[in-house]
Amino acid sequence: MSKKFSILTACYNDKPYLGNLIKSVLAQDSPDWEWIIVDDCSSDGSWEMLRRIQNSNIKVLKNDQRLQCSSTYARALSESNGEFCGVLDADDALAWDAVKTILKRYKAHTDLSFIYTQHSWCDKRLRKQRKGLSSLPPDGLSIVEAATKRKHCFSHWRTFKRSAVDDINFVFPAGLEVAVDKHMGFALEELGPGAFFPRELYLYRYYKGNMSLTRAGDQKKTWLTLAKEYDARRRKCGIKAHPIRIIK
Repeated sequence: MSKKFSILTACYNDKPYLGNLIKSVLAQDSPDWEWIIVDDCSSDGSWEMLRRIQNSNIKVLKNDQRLQCSSTYARALSESNGEFCGVLDADDALAWDAVKTILKRYKAHTDLSFIYTQHSWCDKRLRKQRKGLSSLPPDGLSIVEAATKRKHCFSHWRTFKRSAVDDINFVFPAGLEVAVDKHMGFALEELGPGAFFPRELYLYRYYKGNMSLTRAGDQKKTWLTLAKEYDARRRKCGIKAHPIRIIK
């Protein structure tokens, strides 16, 4: 039987962090979820560990060759059945009520195509250090316009309505290695109205070895390049981003 919500995870050599990840999903205070995990050719035993938790609600797959982050998430989405989806990176974790809370917001705001939330910025041991950087785009700007001004706003917990995504590769373009989360926001705001929910429903792990830290230069360069490309295309083609509002 299909579930209401699909959790999507891409994994590559994240074995040390999978324990927290798995516990956080299994602890969800809602029975209405499925979990699609795709391993991108890990060599550290992640695949073997994930295979052991596979059951009727958890589908664990492995790429035949290394596809990188974006294409791996595209595969996870293609295997999903939920009416709504959310991205959970393999070295992070969810708050215990993340799925239930988001589903309640979609039920209350039926016009929304995507919702992103606030997150907790955590250390390597997943201990909270401070509140995250997610926010409503400033001054009525779109996510893209904010990015061209070097303003971060779209981050974790990133969720969306499955019916809003006709072209999976538009949201998760093939071969994109970094700034996959930022690109996701650029794409989603073209597909329908969105909202920022300011509760911390996601635990983001920041540590030496984390992609956001070790490839910070690549992340920032790619993020800014993508933002400028989106902005130029929108101006040329008369494309307008859908509005984003804050919800409670």
